[in-house]
Amino acid sequence: MNILFQMFYAVKRMIMNPKAILINLLTYAIIILILGSVFGSTYDIQKSLGKVTIAYANLDSGRYGAIFDAVLHSNDVTELAELKAVTSLDDGKALINKDEADAIIFIPDNFSDDRVLPHVVNVYLSTDYGVPALVVKNIVSSLTNLMNTSSVIYNITGQTEVDAMGSERQKNNEENVKEQSLTSSSLQATTAMGYYSIAMILMLLLYGQEYGIVMASEDYLGTLGNRIRLSAVKPYEQYIGKALGLSLVTFFQGVILLLFTKYVYGVDWGNHIIVVLLTLFILSILVTLLGLMLVIITRDIQKAQSLSNFITVGGTFIVGGFVIVDFGSVAYLSPSYYAKTALFNVVYGNQVEQALIHIGFMILICVGIVLVSLAASRRTVE
Repeated sequence: MNILFQMFYAVKRMIMNPKAILINLLTYAIIILILGSVFGSTYDIQKSLGKVTIAYANLDSGRYGAIFDAVLHSNDVTELAELKAVTSLDDGKALINKDEADAIIFIPDNFSDDRVLPHVVNVYLSTDYGVPALVVKNIVSSLTNLMNTSSVIYNITGQTEVDAMGSERQKNNEENVKEQSLTSSSLQATTAMGYYSIAMILMLLLYGQEYGIVMASEDYLGTLGNRIRLSAVKPYEQYIGKALGLSLVTFFQGVILLLFTKYVYGVDWGNHIIVVLLTLFILSILVTLLGLMLVIITRDIQKAQSLSNFITVGGTFIVGGFVIVDFGSVAYLSPSYYAKTALFNVVYGNQVEQALIHIGFMILICVGIVLVSLAASRRTVE
């Protein structure tokens, strides 16, 4: 009962100033409209995407070379890319310099030799952002995943060949490509307005760290916390209740903006709205806990707020929230990375299982934040 009371009190307190919340929501709605309109011609995949032209040179005659050919010539790839075979890396680079190809993928002649490690796929892009980069990245990702799978199969069964003409293994490979790469159907559903709706909703939720900072500054640094600790309310009831309440405030703001983009901007949020809402809710909890942790670690509300602002803006940037740019593994540092990946999987790829996996990662991060906060709190007390 105390948990519910703390949750209700936290929600009631934060919504006592609805004007600030409405102004915040209106600001993000305008930003979505501006970004969706300005970058529509560049990033609206449905309108602007023709086939990506990929030059490739496969000099390997081993099992990995066969897998590469099978992946590259599967239906899911050929629907997105026009393939040009070249005999060398230099020939492919020449096509890029002439604007006759968007990328070249090069497989050296010793690629299947397990004595030569690591196996390196050489990829050269005409640009490091936009649709061509995304398509090529997903093709290469599918290729490396299949090669890893093939290596395990080879070690167990000793089978090395891949039949590119439609064997059962090739059918399985094509299923993997479809599962892990951008498909034509998902690309047709993606719009600039939809992309920036997801990006800005996640940025809005990231600012929910502020609620966690306010909570921790009062209950952990302020005199109010000392009085509460002397009351009948148990500490865990206080923190669970307030954290859930503040997370709900952040979550409901995200839901309102989602509904606005759906019914005003016509953004399609897919067929699995429950998974979408679950993603937003878990991220809301994550950012609230993150704000609380920043205060416990820094013991200074100003430092915590500065770090929070940096995390919000920087985290949104490195996951492509403002401009579609691939920062590779650096994007993992953003608190919204797994939420964005989950949303794109479920909204534009209908991949519920993949979305749930990334939601699971966010839950693990929440647990990690709680453990770090507890450790930092106990260290400070000692």
